[in-house]
This record gives sequence, C-alpha cells and structure tokens, in this order.
Amino acid sequence: MTSDDEITPPDESAAPGRLARWRSALATHPLRVMLSAGVVGAVAIAATAVLTGVGDSSGRVGVTKIGVGDRVAQDAFTRSVTGDCLQWPEGQPGSPSKVDCGEPHRFEVAAAVDGAVLPGGEFSPTAKWPGPDRFATIRVEQCPVLISGYLKGRFDPQGRFVPNLMYPSEAQWDRGQRDLRCGLVEKGTGGTAMEVTGRVADLDQSQSWAPGTCIGIDPATRQPTFPVNCAEPHAFQTTGIIDMSARFGARTSGRPWPGIDEQNKFLTPICPVQAHRFMGGKREFEKTTLNVQWSTVSEIGWLAGSRKAVCYIGLPFKGGFATLVGDARKQLLINGKIPTPPPPAPPGRALPTPVPMPGGIAPNPAEVPAPVG
Repeated sequence: MTSDDEITPPDESAAPGRLARWRSALATHPLRVMLSAGVVGAVAIAATAVLTGVGDSSGRVGVTKIGVGDRVAQDAFTRSVTGDCLQWPEGQPGSPSKVDCGEPHRFEVAAAVDGAVLPGGEFSPTAKWPGPDRFATIRVEQCPVLISGYLKGRFDPQGRFVPNLMYPSEAQWDRGQRDLRCGLVEKGTGGTAMEVTGRVADLDQSQSWAPGTCIGIDPATRQPTFPVNCAEPHAFQTTGIIDMSARFGARTSGRPWPGIDEQNKFLTPICPVQAHRFMGGKREFEKTTLNVQWSTVSEIGWLAGSRKAVCYIGLPFKGGFATLVGDARKQLLINGKIPTPPPPAPPGRALPTPVPMPGGIAPNPAEVPAPVG
C-alpha cells in the first residue's frame, strides 16, 4: 500500500524528480489536462483545463461571488470552517446554507485565506474592494496549495474538481467583510457549480462527463473549457467513461501507477469500439471525419485515487482542437463546414486514410495502410 508520506506534498529533501512533478502539477492546475490522441496517434495532447478559467468581469468564472446585498450577513459562508459543505439554489451563490457533505452540495470548504499574508495591506479596513480579477489571482496563488494540504496531497490536479474562491461582494466589502474561502467545486454546463454528493477525499476525482457531453472551446487557444450545449462551439464530444480499476487496481489496492503507455495499450482497442457504438456504427462514425481520443490518468492523479478515462471524439487543429458545432450524431459542422467523409477504403487498405494530425506528430504505425497484394 502506498504510504501517506509518498503522496503528501514533498519537502525540499524529496527526490528532485518527485518534487518537480508535484510542483509542476500545482503550478499548472487548474490550467492543464492531459488528453491522449487515439486511433491516428497515441500521443499526449495538452489542453487548457476543462471546467475552469481566470475570472471574468462578473467574477463568475474561476471564483464564486457570494453575499450580494447591502449589508454584511453572518451566514453559512462567513461561519464556514475547513471541511464544511455549502449548498445554494442553482445560480444563487449569495444564499448559501451549510449541509452534510453526504447530501448534494456545490462547494466544499478547504481553508480560509488569511488576508494578512497578502501584500500591500489590500485587506486592511480602509482598502478598496480588489475586484474580480484580483480575487481570481488570489485563487490561483493561494487555493491549490491550501487544497492540497486539506486533502493531504490526495488531489488530482487534472481531475473533475477545481480550486475555487468564495469572496465578498463590493457592498459587503465596504461594510467590513473580508472573508475568503478556498474550496473545491465541479463545474458543469456554462461553468456553473454542479451538485456533488460526498467529500472529495472519498470520491474518484477522475473526469466523469456523461456520454454525449460537449466540452466547449476557447476560440483564442483552441483548447477545451467546460461542458456546453452541443449547439454551441465545442472542442470535442464524449462517448463514454472507462473504469481502469479492473485492469490496473482499485484506488484502495495500492497497485502502482501503470504509466501512460500501459493505459494507452489498454484503451486503444476499447475507445474506438465505444465511439462506433455511440455513433450507431463504424460507418456513421467515419462520416464525421473525427478522431477517437481519450484521457489518461497522471501519476499524481493515480495516487489521489483517480481511475477513470474519458473516451471522446474531436479533431486536432493547429495545436489545439477544431471547432465543432452540433451533436456528432445529428448535424455537425467542423470549423464552420459540413464534414466531407473519406471515400471507402480501396482493396488492400486496412482503413481509410487517417485525418492528418498537427505537424510533427507521426501516425500510429497500426493505422498505416497495408500494402496491396
């Protein structure tokens, strides 16, 4: 069984490789997720993290604006402590209530942020309201480390839960409220906080989108964002979840991380079959001209207990993903055009010509057409 000291944040005396991996994961979360391309190349594709982002002008993305009102309210948020779970009606984070973590909730409190550690006296009684952008920066700087400590290192930085910050409205700030809470949320359609049942420490943290879910796309970076309606621009569409615990060991088994290559070998014959089934047949899938792809679990995620992979269909494009619009099972547009399916494979070819990958990525040898005769 893996010991606790092997998965908690390492100190400076730790092996350089392990310390570097831990620092890298915290530095990039929640900005990276590893996605492996299948069928036309088992390679890793780095994607901007699904279900997070830097706060916009409203403070609704990456941070959660709480307590909208004209006076400082002593509510479940201001009284919350480490380990509490908060619930609110959908779209109304200003009305939180404390619930048992075994009940549906939208926010799990990891720790309070000490305003005294922030520079420049910006949390002094006379300081101006920092604004959503500054709160988003505080989230990035403070919450990942606090959350890792809360979970004793058992945090998958590429998983379904992301660091979030709850902070006071400008009106509350002007009346003296300075409460900040780092916590964990799972973001759903449009980036809203989904309901979760159970504590994160007791859950598989793997991404677990239902089959048919469309994951949005950042038009500037061509990287995935969070679940959206399939009628909106998106990077890919999921076809199902594969639980790898039966092959590589459950989260309590103590079995070592299988490595990306081993995961790819396991998933290579599974995800294409699943995609064909999702589309209603191999030929229906080929009409989309999309590729079968899947996620893998990092070593840090494995130690945190993540065991699930997501199979999905998308198309690599200029270092990211092509922009899809529509459900692939119905009417699909790729970069604004109706896909043109490849012609049937001529005699002697194992498969139709694969859709080209970005420059520098070699096709999977298994997909090279067989010689004629």
